[in-house]
Amino acid sequence: MRFNRKSVTVTASTDDPAISLADMKGFLRVDGTADDDQITAYIATATEAVKQYLRRALLTETFVFKADGFTEAYGDDRLLSLGPGVHTASRPYILGGGDTLDLPFAPLQSVTSVVTYDRDNVSATYTSTRYGVDLTSGRIYLNEGETWPSNLRAQDAVEVTYVAGYGSGSIPDPILEAIRLYVSSLYDGTCEGINMQMKALLAPYRRMDELAW
Repeated sequence: MRFNRKSVTVTASTDDPAISLADMKGFLRVDGTADDDQITAYIATATEAVKQYLRRALLTETFVFKADGFTEAYGDDRLLSLGPGVHTASRPYILGGGDTLDLPFAPLQSVTSVVTYDRDNVSATYTSTRYGVDLTSGRIYLNEGETWPSNLRAQDAVEVTYVAGYGSGSIPDPILEAIRLYVSSLYDGTCEGINMQMKALLAPYRRMDELAW
């Protein structure tokens, strides 16, 4: 049985920083401009660290998600050909359900396209009228009566381009406070990753569905 390998990359980010330099300097009680570049870099580092911990997009970013196939086990003729019995399957085939496609780094703002590649490497755009999008959960789901394309190539058969993130002006305050604390720990040289205080602030926002995609 093939393993449904998945990956996601960021192709564009047009947002302002999660926290402005002036805001961060005020939090750190820093005057002058000698450390401006360093603090700016720390803001970017802390924002990315919190994003990865939460598994949520904070700034507005464009993502490209690639998968070898859809998560449904019953829709792949190569799996059906195994016949009845007990078979060893990868988690992506077991979790998530057949009618949905879970995308990393919600909340979504929009889905730009869903493109598939057949066994002849010919691409086709799956029309948006055949699926819906749950922006909050970061999930694409089939409309009633629709099915995902079949006869797909073995690798990188599915490519979803989408825009996600709270946006720099809409990030919840507890997340911003955790970023400030992270920057502060970087600045004073005590950083050991996301500590318990930060985790307490971030706990309500952390996605726990990492096995679904």
